[in-house]
Amino acid sequence: MQDLNDLQLFALVVRHGGFAAAERASGEAKSKLSKRVARLEASYGARLIERSTRSFRVTDIGRDVYRQCEAIIERLEAADAIVARARAEVSGCLRISSPPGLMQYYNSHLLLDFMARYPDVRVQLLIHERHVDLINEKIDVAFRITSHFDQDQSLIKRDLGVRQRILVAGAQLVEKAGGLPQSFEQLASLPTLSMGEWLDRDRWEFEDNAGNQRTFVHVPRMCCGDYSTLHSAAIAGIGVAFLPIHLCANELRTGQLLRLLPQWRAPNSIVHLVFTSGKGLLPPVRAFIDHSVAVFAEANRRLSMMPVA
Repeated sequence: MQDLNDLQLFALVVRHGGFAAAERASGEAKSKLSKRVARLEASYGARLIERSTRSFRVTDIGRDVYRQCEAIIERLEAADAIVARARAEVSGCLRISSPPGLMQYYNSHLLLDFMARYPDVRVQLLIHERHVDLINEKIDVAFRITSHFDQDQSLIKRDLGVRQRILVAGAQLVEKAGGLPQSFEQLASLPTLSMGEWLDRDRWEFEDNAGNQRTFVHVPRMCCGDYSTLHSAAIAGIGVAFLPIHLCANELRTGQLLRLLPQWRAPNSIVHLVFTSGKGLLPPVRAFIDHSVAVFAEANRRLSMMPVA
């Protein structure tokens, strides 16, 4: 396999009809051009150009090689053009991973607004509770919710805020129970809704503003791996749910949901976006990252203004 640079320089010399003319056209030194053509001839074991101080002639085999070189160069330029267009246009396929419920409820229009703004982008949204392997699973961008900022040094992170979870129940369930529970002991008399797949004992971890911690162990009446369903079940009065504030802020404001034991909440979780490289990001990936950061910032601002207790 010949060096592509040697082939390109050989084609340059032939195209301009000599070493001096090729030097003037390209800025490449005449001595370099001569050396690279000589190296190409040596590797082929054939003379491609007959040259002297007064004459320049391309041999028959040299003309055949030149035609092939031009075809190769044309294909390389076409490949360069494809990459240049891809890097200039926000288009192509974007693979996104998200925990259940995050984008749908933190800001219901995050993904829809992005796709409306960039109609040439195709999106594959994968909903996973687990942490995906971005490289092996070919994920462009992943949302993560963790107790600590992701420490994986191979990933670039963008902080999107915190997720707070609180206890809520439908107004009708509270009325049926005779009022809001005032303690965890009273809470134990109410049916609960759990995020998970098994109707086994579940543990809810709490802390208060003073840093005191408390664990509430319960057997849920219903379990589900989808926050949307838990949210609806809580509104319907099926049971007490431990939901992210952003899912239930509107219902707390309207009175459809009531907050229970407001002095207690889950330890804050960090919401962040991870991707594999800050350099060379394709336009749809960079555009989605910028869009997400802006959307979450606005959602956090609105949420901070909502009374939730």
